[in-house]
Amino acid sequence: MDKLSQKLIQFRTLVRANNRDVINHLVRNYLQRDQNGRAIRDVEPPFCIICSRSGDISKEHILPRWVYEKDEKAFFNIGANGQPQSYNKATVPMCTRCNSEILNELEKYLQSTFQSFYGDETSLDFDALVNIVRWLELIDYKFQVMNLVKRFVSPKGGKHIPFLKDYPIYMLLPNRDWSPAKVVSEIRWTLNRLSIKSKENNINSLVVFRTKNKANHFFHNLNEFIFIEIVRYKIAVFYFYDRVFDSEEEAKVEATNVLDRVYK
Repeated sequence: MDKLSQKLIQFRTLVRANNRDVINHLVRNYLQRDQNGRAIRDVEPPFCIICSRSGDISKEHILPRWVYEKDEKAFFNIGANGQPQSYNKATVPMCTRCNSEILNELEKYLQSTFQSFYGDETSLDFDALVNIVRWLELIDYKFQVMNLVKRFVSPKGGKHIPFLKDYPIYMLLPNRDWSPAKVVSEIRWTLNRLSIKSKENNINSLVVFRTKNKANHFFHNLNEFIFIEIVRYKIAVFYFYDRVFDSEEEAKVEATNVLDRVYK
């Protein structure tokens, strides 16, 4: 068994063993509310969102710095209020073991895979496609945690809404029923998804293609889909988190439709 496979087994085992502790910590610190709807928060030390350890915590970038060329001026918008968020400052807490010793192995593998991609998805073998899926599913989880930790900020030039100032961004995202119970359900499902070994049924939900754009593009809807364009490797990936397609071609058509709507 190669080193990456060993690390991924360790990762899935940690997620499976600690998901209840992780969820309970998130609830206590970011979701509890009293009968008047005001936030109740326990003050606890930072903890790892993978294994729930509270020691040796580092900042894990939601998108690896190599994706956006370590550009400290690169930003994306937060959906609930349009506030800019620096990629470089978009981080979540993770212990050194999970961050550097386990997940770093996956990132090294992906960089090598993207470097050798020559434009056709058939150039990627099954293991490569599976590990891209795992990586994108992990990104979704990290975004969920970030949206739970971040508080609502009134839109620039918009009306200040004091009642919402202690609400997590997660609970205010548009077109969703994001009650605390719903948020917990989504995070629980996402953690369960990370712990699943087989990704065979998810391969057709992944679209990988060559890009000639000179700027990195990115968008993401929690538990729906993600699009990442990585200029340094001239590669783009689109993945549907919650849909299973009968064929790769069906996913390509639907991904094209989404891209057209976003960039029309």
